Amino acid sequence: MAWHHRGWDYVRIMQSCYNMHVTRGPERGVAYDLWWRVRHEQGTRGWTDEELRARTGVARTTVDRLRGGKRPPTARVVNALADALDIDLTEAHRLAGRAPAPPAASIDGEGAPRVSAREAILRDPAYTDQQRRAIMELLDIFEQANRSRRP
Repeated sequence: MAWHHRGWDYVRIMQSCYNMHVTRGPERGVAYDLWWRVRHEQGTRGWTDEELRARTGVARTTVDRLRGGKRPPTARVVNALADALDIDLTEAHRLAGRAPAPPAASIDGEGAPRVSAREAILRDPAYTDQQRRAIMELLDIFEQANRSRRP
Protein backbone atom coordinates (compact mmCIF):
# COMPACT_ATOMS: atom_id res chain seq x y z
CA MET A 1 0.00 0.00 0.00
CA ALA A 2 1.35 3.40 -0.92
CA TRP A 3 1.99 6.00 1.75
CA HIS A 4 0.38 9.34 0.97
CA HIS A 5 1.21 12.63 2.59
CA ARG A 6 -0.11 15.96 1.29
CA GLY A 7 -0.87 14.47 -2.09
CA TRP A 8 2.53 12.77 -2.55
CA ASP A 9 2.70 9.07 -3.30
CA TYR A 10 6.05 8.19 -1.73
CA VAL A 11 6.17 4.65 -3.11
CA ARG A 12 5.88 5.95 -6.68
CA ILE A 13 8.46 8.65 -6.01
CA MET A 14 10.90 6.06 -4.62
CA GLN A 15 10.26 3.74 -7.57
CA SER A 16 10.85 6.59 -9.98
CA CYS A 17 14.14 7.51 -8.28
CA TYR A 18 15.19 3.87 -8.30
CA ASN A 19 14.36 3.52 -12.01
CA MET A 20 16.29 6.70 -12.82
CA HIS A 21 19.33 5.34 -10.97
CA VAL A 22 19.08 1.95 -12.64
CA THR A 23 18.73 3.27 -16.16
CA ARG A 24 21.46 5.86 -15.82
CA GLY A 25 23.93 3.92 -13.66
CA PRO A 26 27.36 3.04 -15.02
CA GLU A 27 26.98 -0.58 -13.95
CA ARG A 28 25.18 -1.82 -17.06
CA GLY A 29 26.38 -5.26 -17.97
CA VAL A 30 26.08 -7.26 -21.17
CA ALA A 31 22.78 -8.79 -19.98
CA TYR A 32 21.35 -5.63 -18.42
CA ASP A 33 18.36 -5.65 -20.79
CA LEU A 34 17.45 -9.18 -19.70
CA TRP A 35 17.83 -8.19 -16.03
CA TRP A 36 15.47 -5.26 -16.56
CA ARG A 37 12.92 -7.41 -18.40
CA VAL A 38 13.05 -10.14 -15.72
CA ARG A 39 12.54 -7.61 -12.93
CA HIS A 40 9.70 -5.98 -14.90
CA GLU A 41 7.94 -9.31 -15.54
CA GLN A 42 8.51 -10.40 -11.94
CA GLY A 43 6.98 -7.17 -10.66
CA THR A 44 4.04 -7.45 -13.04
CA ARG A 45 3.27 -10.88 -11.61
CA GLY A 46 3.88 -9.76 -8.03
CA TRP A 47 6.47 -12.49 -7.46
CA THR A 48 9.00 -12.22 -4.68
CA ASP A 49 12.61 -13.18 -5.31
CA GLU A 50 11.88 -16.50 -3.60
CA GLU A 51 8.93 -17.18 -5.93
CA LEU A 52 11.09 -16.39 -8.96
CA ARG A 53 13.79 -18.75 -7.69
CA ALA A 54 11.25 -21.50 -6.98
CA ARG A 55 9.76 -21.21 -10.48
CA THR A 56 13.07 -20.95 -12.36
CA GLY A 57 15.73 -22.60 -10.22
CA VAL A 58 17.80 -19.41 -10.69
CA ALA A 59 19.18 -17.77 -7.55
CA ARG A 60 18.54 -14.10 -6.79
CA THR A 61 22.28 -13.43 -6.90
CA THR A 62 22.46 -14.87 -10.42
CA VAL A 63 19.59 -12.63 -11.55
CA ASP A 64 21.27 -9.63 -9.90
CA ARG A 65 24.53 -10.38 -11.72
CA LEU A 66 22.71 -9.97 -15.04
CA ARG A 67 22.59 -6.25 -14.30
CA GLY A 68 26.33 -5.63 -14.24
CA GLY A 69 27.90 -8.86 -15.49
CA LYS A 70 30.67 -8.74 -18.04
CA ARG A 71 29.67 -12.04 -19.69
CA PRO A 72 26.35 -13.29 -20.99
CA PRO A 73 24.56 -15.76 -18.70
CA THR A 74 24.44 -19.42 -19.61
CA ALA A 75 21.73 -20.74 -21.88
CA ARG A 76 20.28 -22.68 -18.93
CA VAL A 77 19.74 -19.47 -16.96
CA VAL A 78 18.25 -17.60 -19.92
CA ASN A 79 16.00 -20.52 -20.84
CA ALA A 80 14.72 -20.96 -17.27
CA LEU A 81 13.91 -17.27 -16.89
CA ALA A 82 12.28 -17.08 -20.33
CA ASP A 83 10.14 -20.16 -19.68
CA ALA A 84 8.90 -19.02 -16.28
CA LEU A 85 8.19 -15.44 -17.38
CA ASP A 86 6.75 -16.23 -20.83
CA ILE A 87 9.48 -14.28 -22.63
CA ASP A 88 10.09 -15.33 -26.22
CA LEU A 89 13.22 -17.51 -26.21
CA THR A 90 14.92 -15.73 -29.10
CA GLU A 91 14.17 -12.36 -27.50
CA ALA A 92 15.48 -13.53 -24.12
CA HIS A 93 18.78 -14.65 -25.65
CA ARG A 94 19.08 -11.36 -27.51
CA LEU A 95 18.39 -9.40 -24.32
CA ALA A 96 21.02 -11.49 -22.53
CA GLY A 97 23.66 -10.59 -25.09
CA ARG A 98 23.82 -14.16 -26.37
CA ALA A 99 22.32 -13.65 -29.83
CA PRO A 100 24.42 -11.17 -31.75
CA ALA A 101 22.86 -8.60 -34.01
CA PRO A 102 22.85 -9.53 -37.67
CA PRO A 103 26.35 -9.34 -39.12
CA ALA A 104 27.07 -5.99 -40.74
CA ALA A 105 29.21 -7.12 -43.65
CA SER A 106 31.05 -10.00 -42.08
CA ILE A 107 32.32 -12.21 -44.89
CA ASP A 108 34.36 -15.39 -44.62
CA GLY A 109 37.31 -16.33 -46.86
CA GLU A 110 34.99 -17.74 -49.55
CA GLY A 111 32.78 -14.66 -49.80
CA ALA A 112 29.89 -16.10 -47.79
CA PRO A 113 28.35 -14.20 -44.87
CA ARG A 114 29.60 -15.32 -41.45
CA VAL A 115 27.01 -16.16 -38.82
CA SER A 116 27.67 -17.40 -35.28
CA ALA A 117 26.43 -20.85 -34.33
CA ARG A 118 24.21 -19.33 -31.64
CA GLU A 119 22.66 -16.89 -34.09
CA ALA A 120 22.03 -19.64 -36.62
CA ILE A 121 20.36 -21.85 -34.00
CA LEU A 122 18.19 -19.04 -32.68
CA ARG A 123 17.06 -18.01 -36.16
CA ASP A 124 16.50 -21.43 -37.70
CA PRO A 125 12.74 -22.07 -37.85
CA ALA A 126 13.31 -25.82 -38.09
CA TYR A 127 14.16 -26.05 -34.36
CA THR A 128 11.60 -26.10 -31.58
CA ASP A 129 12.23 -24.03 -28.45
CA GLN A 130 13.10 -27.24 -26.60
CA GLN A 131 15.67 -28.19 -29.25
CA ARG A 132 17.14 -24.67 -29.18
CA ARG A 133 17.51 -24.85 -25.39
CA ALA A 134 19.29 -28.20 -25.60
CA ILE A 135 21.66 -27.06 -28.35
CA MET A 136 22.45 -23.78 -26.53
CA GLU A 137 23.22 -25.71 -23.36
CA LEU A 138 25.60 -27.95 -25.33
CA LEU A 139 27.32 -24.87 -26.76
CA ASP A 140 27.76 -23.57 -23.20
CA ILE A 141 29.38 -26.85 -22.18
CA PHE A 142 31.77 -26.71 -25.15
CA GLU A 143 32.67 -23.07 -24.51
CA GLN A 144 33.29 -23.76 -20.82
CA ALA A 145 35.53 -26.71 -21.68
CA ASN A 146 37.46 -24.59 -24.19
CA ARG A 147 37.93 -21.77 -21.64
CA SER A 148 39.29 -24.18 -19.05
CA ARG A 149 41.91 -25.48 -21.53
CA ARG A 150 43.29 -22.04 -22.30
CA PRO A 151 46.49 -21.10 -20.46
